[in-house]
Amino acid sequence: MVVGDVSTGTDVAVVGGGPGGYVAAIRAAQLGLDATLVEMDAYGGTCLNYGCIPSKAMITATDVAHDAATAEEMGIYADPDVDFGEMVAWKDGVVDQLTGGVEKLCKANGVNLVEGRAEFAGGDKLRVVHSGEGQGSETIEYEHCVVATGSRPVEVPGFAFDDDPVLDSRQALALDDLPDSIVVVGAGYIGMEISTVLAKLGVDVTVVEMLDEALAGYPDDLTQPVKQRAEELGIDFEFGLAADSWEESDDGIVVAAEDEDREASKTPQADGEASTANSRSSRPRRCSWRSAASPSRTP
Repeated sequence: MVVGDVSTGTDVAVVGGGPGGYVAAIRAAQLGLDATLVEMDAYGGTCLNYGCIPSKAMITATDVAHDAATAEEMGIYADPDVDFGEMVAWKDGVVDQLTGGVEKLCKANGVNLVEGRAEFAGGDKLRVVHSGEGQGSETIEYEHCVVATGSRPVEVPGFAFDDDPVLDSRQALALDDLPDSIVVVGAGYIGMEISTVLAKLGVDVTVVEMLDEALAGYPDDLTQPVKQRAEELGIDFEFGLAADSWEESDDGIVVAAEDEDREASKTPQADGEASTANSRSSRPRRCSWRSAASPSRTP
């Protein structure tokens, strides 16, 4: 049965249930306005569901395994057996608990929650298409509207997310199994988090960054300890290079990169996946890394 179009009204319509959207909706309700929050995916937004929280959960979990495996000087000898699928499931449980907390907080403050994809249907109307077969749609008339639709990973030319071996940051934090190795494109904070998580679990990690340093734009007294720690974990850095393509080989995939001067050079080959971690456009010295799994990138 298809549910027909239903019309409702509200003082404030908020599109997007991330940190900007749900806080705005709650505050509007606290001020006595009728507030309606429309979310098409999951309450809490990118940070809670696909970014900051899941990455910190994975960092916490891998710290436990890595610390146990490297505590010989304390007289502790261990070789932890890590079930990566179970670790990801634990991370998802942490996210679900916090997401449920956001939903309860909104309801406790009197915010009307509507699940679906919102489209503007005029200067004072939203049309919300509900997910799921036969769920229909509804029209919401509003006096004020807050657009808080958040962010999404940006594709780097040559690395389409539809290609099987290419991962974005969301997929890199939700892998079913660990790759033997991975090429991470981008040394921003997302790329560095993914790299350290995987390196602590024994994955061979190569980070390709078009700028001359990791975490560009942050103070050196903050970035240098991060880079030093990453190198201690065995992470290889290739600076001044922009990844521009990948291709399959007998051993997996090969990720190619170039520098600004378009000069070609060869670098050691690595086996693994490719993960893209920054939304930077690529430039052209020719280098390549051999990888046995997929390229992944982060926003």
